[in-house]
Amino acid sequence: MGAAVLLVLVMITPSLGIYFSQRSQISRTQDDEARTRASISTLQDEVKRWHDPDYVRAQARSQLGWVMPGETGYQVIGENGKVIGSTTSLDEKDPANEASADARWWRKAAGSVQDADHPAPPHPSPGAMITPTPSAKLSSPSPSRR
Repeated sequence: MGAAVLLVLVMITPSLGIYFSQRSQISRTQDDEARTRASISTLQDEVKRWHDPDYVRAQARSQLGWVMPGETGYQVIGENGKVIGSTTSLDEKDPANEASADARWWRKAAGSVQDADHPAPPHPSPGAMITPTPSAKLSSPSPSRR
């Protein structure tokens, strides 16, 4: 009788291991589903808020610093030159910095045309040996044409 019980336990043990691992996987999946449903609910509430014109106006005022026609808007500038208080855009990019980056792009493009007209002398390869000649003179670099 003991041998029969032992044989049944040996046969059932792998199946019980699979059963318990599947139960824990089902539990994790149910927890993930509950978190996802809560996230969906939160996002749906946010979408409903964005459909409200008053909420959109409030966000434009607080995040972008917009004002209604006829109002006067003020921003406090700190000692470092940055605005103190709310952000100035939704994606944390400052429009003034983007405009200056755009201007820098144009300057780089114009500078590359000038550089193409007056290329720098080629640099010697790292393996090449440079030997000074007796007639070589040291001179100061010439000012650039920019």
